[in-house]
This record gives sequence, structure tokens and C-alpha cells, in this order.
Amino acid sequence: MEKQAVITATDLCIGYRTHKGEKKVHEHLSFRLYPGELTSLLGANGAGKSTLLRTLSASQPSLAGELHLQGKPLQQYSEKERSRTIGVVLTDKTQAGGLTVYELVALGRQPHTGFFGRLHSKDRLIIKEALEAVGIAHKAKSYTAELSDGERQKVMIAKALVQECPLIILDEP
Repeated sequence: MEKQAVITATDLCIGYRTHKGEKKVHEHLSFRLYPGELTSLLGANGAGKSTLLRTLSASQPSLAGELHLQGKPLQQYSEKERSRTIGVVLTDKTQAGGLTVYELVALGRQPHTGFFGRLHSKDRLIIKEALEAVGIAHKAKSYTAELSDGERQKVMIAKALVQECPLIILDEP
């Protein structure tokens, strides 16, 4: 039985739309990413790695081509469906200094807990396991403003893990 790709890109063009038109970063990208595989994207600074990752996570639209997530066009996913399917950790500095590490990671459960975000025992267990998995459980009660950049990145990875998504996209983890 053939594995179904988690992400399929066909003739994808990535870049930016500006008031002057389109700034194409890369064109004619075609690839498949499969479940259970770790895929690494290497390139020089400014080569378009982050642009591709933002496009794959629907944080920014593609300029052309097709992008399918689990066989379905990415643009057909609702925001809630995307949050249950794609976990994203970008390099942007998180502005959540007033939250504890535990509270920030718990926000990753929102796709499962609904609007009010009420955590149940299963949610708390998932959060605890994610904090332990990334080696930051000892900082659970610390405020994120007190963390180093590396510790903050671990917290964001834990937040993506608790989403329980089939796909996690990490930019410079």
C-alpha cells in the first residue's frame, strides 16, 4: 500500500505580493512530504526557506501552483482545520511575556478545547509530556519574558506538540 503524502506541491511559486506587483522567490517547486519522515531544508540566508515554510503553513499565500495537505487543497481548509493539522514554530520572537510557560504551551490545546479553552486531565497530561519532551518542564511556572531565546524556542516547540498535528513545521528549531 502506497503512503499518502502529507504535503504535495505542484509547480508552486512562492514569494510576495507588493503594491509594485509580485516578487517571486522561487518558481516551479514540486515535491511530496510523507508521514513519519523528517525533512530538512538547507540554504543560505535569504534563499527563501522561511518564505516556503510560511507558504506551506498557510501563513502566506502562494503566488501560483497547487499545494495540497493530506490530499485536499490547502486553501479549502478552515482556520480550525489548519490548527488541528499544522503546527508551526517560526523564528519570530513571541510576545507572551505575561504568560507562564505552562499557560503558553496550554494555548496549543485550543484547537481541541474550543473557544473557552477549558483543560481536562487529558489536556494537562499532554502539556506535561510535551514540556518534558523538550526539556523545559522545570520552567513551567516561569514567565516567558524570563526565558532565553533557546528556552523560548523550546516552549514554542512544546506548544506545537500539544496541538497533536500530523504536520509540524519548524523554522530554525
